[in-house]
Amino acid sequence: MNNHNKYFPELVGQEGVKKKLTFYLEAFEKTSQLPFLLMAGAKGLGKTEFAKALGGNLKDNEGDEIDFLEINCSVIKNNEYFFENVFLPHIADKQIVVFFDECHALPQDLTMAFLSIFNSEKNPSKVFEWDGMSFTFNFQQQHFIFATTETDRIFAPLKDRLTTIDFEPYSADELSEIVKICLPDIVFTDEALLSIASTIRGNARSAVKRAKEIMLYCGKYESNTFTSKDFCKLCDEVGILPYGLTYTEKQILHFLNNCGSATLTGIAAKLGLSKSALQRDHELYLLNKNLMEIDGKRKITCKGLEVCKELFNE
Repeated sequence: MNNHNKYFPELVGQEGVKKKLTFYLEAFEKTSQLPFLLMAGAKGLGKTEFAKALGGNLKDNEGDEIDFLEINCSVIKNNEYFFENVFLPHIADKQIVVFFDECHALPQDLTMAFLSIFNSEKNPSKVFEWDGMSFTFNFQQQHFIFATTETDRIFAPLKDRLTTIDFEPYSADELSEIVKICLPDIVFTDEALLSIASTIRGNARSAVKRAKEIMLYCGKYESNTFTSKDFCKLCDEVGILPYGLTYTEKQILHFLNNCGSATLTGIAAKLGLSKSALQRDHELYLLNKNLMEIDGKRKITCKGLEVCKELFNE
């Protein structure tokens, strides 16, 4: 019998993630050990929330919840910083879950140290020697979770030592459910929820932000109901575009619609943005929504043309 609701009652979607983590939690109850986990997926899919929920379900020998330490890897400068400022005061000899967020940013020397530390297939502990000192990692007390949006930037041998948990985009129904959970005192029509979900960029973080805007709207107009008409009004007031497009993405579509095709350099010059910013922050979403395509040059798709008609009344 699945215990998804037992372990993750407040988290929506990610059924594959819940299934794997449920297995590891049930095994933990018998063994007091977890694999070294890598939570992988785009921004806003809930990696941190699931890591915290997993940690919250781990108990010590007395049945008490164990500590949870979240570390953004960009603040770890080298081995000295980690062992002296993180491991010794916060991890050594403690029952704890350690969550390394943005682990692709780990410094090279610590990455090399982790290759040795996490090369422990059977032993419940590992002693690591560094700078004349010994550091004991007890994997029945200390549990390690990594997360990243950029798995390609993790050193491959380190990634091989981790068990990957893949996150995927949320469905429209799941996004609607997140919005409703955030706003339990507001009554939505089904049509409004469909419209709202269509403008959320496929992740839970975006759904929470949209819920915040709806909360402010309902507060402004002193209403506890929200209809499609209300959402159209909200879109007009705060500038919510179809598909949740940004205004930069709107400009890209308009440019491609007018010129037929363009190079990345050409679009960057037209919009005054760097090529890397365009690729990282805007093109991926347009490609995901099938609004543009890349075939040597950037081109607008038939679906993109339809969106342009809606955006520019063409």
